[in-house]
Amino acid sequence: MINSYFKLSFRTLWRKKSFSLLNIVGLAVGIGASLLIFLVIRNEMSYDTYQSKRERIFRVVTTFTNRSTGEKWRHSMVPAPLASAMRRDFPSLEKVAVAEYIGGAQVYVPGENGGEEKKFKESGGLFFVEPALFDIFDFTWLYGSAAELKEPNTVALTQSMAEAYFGNYKNAIGKIIQLWSYRVPLRVTGVFKDLPYNTDLPVRMAASHATWLRMDDHERQTREDWRSLSGGTQCFALTSPKDDIGKLQAQLPAFVKNNYREDVNQTTGFSSLTFQPLKEMHLDKRYATVKDDSLSATELWALAIIGLFLLMVACINFINLATAQSVNRAKEIGIRKVLGSNRLQLLKQFLGETALITASAIILGSIMAWLAIPYLSNLVGKTLELNPLRHPSILLFLVLSGVIVTFLAGFYPAIVLSGFNPVAAIKSRISIRPANGISLRRALVVFQFVVAQLLVIGTLVVVKQMKYFREKPMGFEKEAVVLLDLPSDSTLRLKYSHLKSRLLQLPGVEAGSLCSIEPSSHFGRFTDFYYNNEAKRQPYSVKRINADTGYFNTFRLGLVAGRYPFSDDSTREVLVNETVVRKLGLRSAEDIIGKIVAVDNGSRKFPVAGVLRDFNNNSLRDEISPSVISSDNNDYGTLALRLDPEKVPATLKQVEQIFTAVYPTYIYDCTFFDDQIGNFYRAEAITAALFKVFAFLAIFISCLGLYGLVSFMVVQKTKEVGIRKVLGASVQSILYLFSREFTTLIGIAFLVAAPVGYYFMKKWLLGFHYHIDMGWGIFVLAIVLSVLIAWIAVGYKAIRAALANPVKSLRAE
Repeated sequence: MINSYFKLSFRTLWRKKSFSLLNIVGLAVGIGASLLIFLVIRNEMSYDTYQSKRERIFRVVTTFTNRSTGEKWRHSMVPAPLASAMRRDFPSLEKVAVAEYIGGAQVYVPGENGGEEKKFKESGGLFFVEPALFDIFDFTWLYGSAAELKEPNTVALTQSMAEAYFGNYKNAIGKIIQLWSYRVPLRVTGVFKDLPYNTDLPVRMAASHATWLRMDDHERQTREDWRSLSGGTQCFALTSPKDDIGKLQAQLPAFVKNNYREDVNQTTGFSSLTFQPLKEMHLDKRYATVKDDSLSATELWALAIIGLFLLMVACINFINLATAQSVNRAKEIGIRKVLGSNRLQLLKQFLGETALITASAIILGSIMAWLAIPYLSNLVGKTLELNPLRHPSILLFLVLSGVIVTFLAGFYPAIVLSGFNPVAAIKSRISIRPANGISLRRALVVFQFVVAQLLVIGTLVVVKQMKYFREKPMGFEKEAVVLLDLPSDSTLRLKYSHLKSRLLQLPGVEAGSLCSIEPSSHFGRFTDFYYNNEAKRQPYSVKRINADTGYFNTFRLGLVAGRYPFSDDSTREVLVNETVVRKLGLRSAEDIIGKIVAVDNGSRKFPVAGVLRDFNNNSLRDEISPSVISSDNNDYGTLALRLDPEKVPATLKQVEQIFTAVYPTYIYDCTFFDDQIGNFYRAEAITAALFKVFAFLAIFISCLGLYGLVSFMVVQKTKEVGIRKVLGASVQSILYLFSREFTTLIGIAFLVAAPVGYYFMKKWLLGFHYHIDMGWGIFVLAIVLSVLIAWIAVGYKAIRAALANPVKSLRAE
């Protein structure tokens, strides 16, 4: 019986090749797009799921609230002494460990037996850790154990890193590597397997935390400094199976009060701590992760809804095309009923045809998705896999999609087709009642274009906002500026000025500056601020930037009052930005010139030499921070160069040659400033690209639906078109007859999509301190694009009907 249904379904689809092809392609595009979205969501949900103790692992995170304004800052970092205090005050915790993330660094591998030294530039994955971290998280040791990391100057490496340094990981044991330009020696005591890519703790090099404590008097800070949030200090805790995390969380306010002593010290704000579950860490965008590459839970829901809508739009296509062809199958159905077929048998046959089309669409859609995976992986910066054998959830998704699509797309056409009156069907007197036919079809097409226009509106808004990011003046010039990473060793620091002088002599270098950070950066040190010798600190922190006097010309920073400071290696006077003046409530920038300001704990006091015009010292998501710019040779780590735009390639070669000559043991590392700013908006760039793709797919599938609607109308209006032409109707009037239908439907869809799109995109824009005003132009463009694309899509069918010979049309009737 099943074999018979299959044969009948295959023969029917083979006879109507164009109809079958349109249905298969429409469903394949919808299924392929939803499959890609599923792969992205599955990947985001998979982070650290391989950890055996995942349910009991928590990260301690910080929320700092300003007492005056109530503004909150959320951090994944904690003060250095926190881990030790937590082990003391929370004895029920099985393990507590610190992971100090240092990002990337230069690593040196001394040559053996007088051999040449190897140099490596590691871009990430470097940590200083306590041994207990390996008890909290799952690591597979190939050699050694975490116990040996109790000693200073020890390190464990991943297998791939050990093999890169020493050829074979077994050769690494006992060998010495050196970290940074000041050559911190680390003895390799262990090697562990590389961690999966889907982890938020991507440890590649684990140096002992005891080494970190011995550097720059960090041990004193660990004992005493509760006010500073170290740039990479994260604290992880493993609860016992009997622990109630709610009760532990309730103890944290008292822990903060006893240790932070913020009320006693009268700080500008107060801190609170939270035990953040590991299973929530990746998707909780409030607190950053080391990789900081996640989509938020809201974004995943949005993607899931878009995937569902694309699948529904594809199903609607099938319904429109199937019902458009229903009249052509009337005689076949009538004969089957006369020969004894009942409605259930016809339902099974039509659902079988739908299942065959769906199965073909799943195969084609999977191939499309497989071909698109490299592009999508590169776009989102993730490793996506379409391997149902390795990931059974993918196979389950495809099977469920096939079942749902078969019934969702096939049920209504099957009901319509199997319900024809056999006598009327044989006499070709079948027509679909408007109440149940065209009206439903209209509603389905309206839904399709609501989805398509929502995505078009979203695309236009995101693209316009990205253009705004690129073109908005930020208060400095970012083009043709390169940033050179400098060695931090004290002896190599002595050559900073020499390197800068030599590079400034190049004809392609217009200006240069030694600085701690560039004008717009996610990094930077915030400190307390005192004004005009007042004992009370201001209720906000200021961002410290240390740079020499070449900074202002290199980045083209404007002055609104006072003068630039005199050249000096140490701080004698400072500049502030206009935001500082406004926050102090001064009437003009001139009022602050010559006044004394103090930073840190108020012990360092300096006169204000000038006021800089405000520049965006953060990304455009955030408002401008109050800033103090001073000079401090000990804080410089970057050399910024402004190049002649006409000579950039040639100049960069000369810059590298001179840099290598001055620092032969340090790897040359150059970054363009405008590229770095562009990375601020990588997430938005990904969103823009995804919106473009999904909007195109939604319009493409919707236009197939319109093609189905016009096909239906052509069949239904064959006699009407013939009579109109005989009575003198022009081709234009016939085209209007068909175009009026779908243009009205698109207009109705726009009336629904416009307010919904405005609401959601306005909400998205409010996430940026600086953003565009949507205006009416975006919505006009959205409706115009939708109508034009739809006209192009159905033009062929409508023109063909308008040019048909009326005699043949009437004879056929």
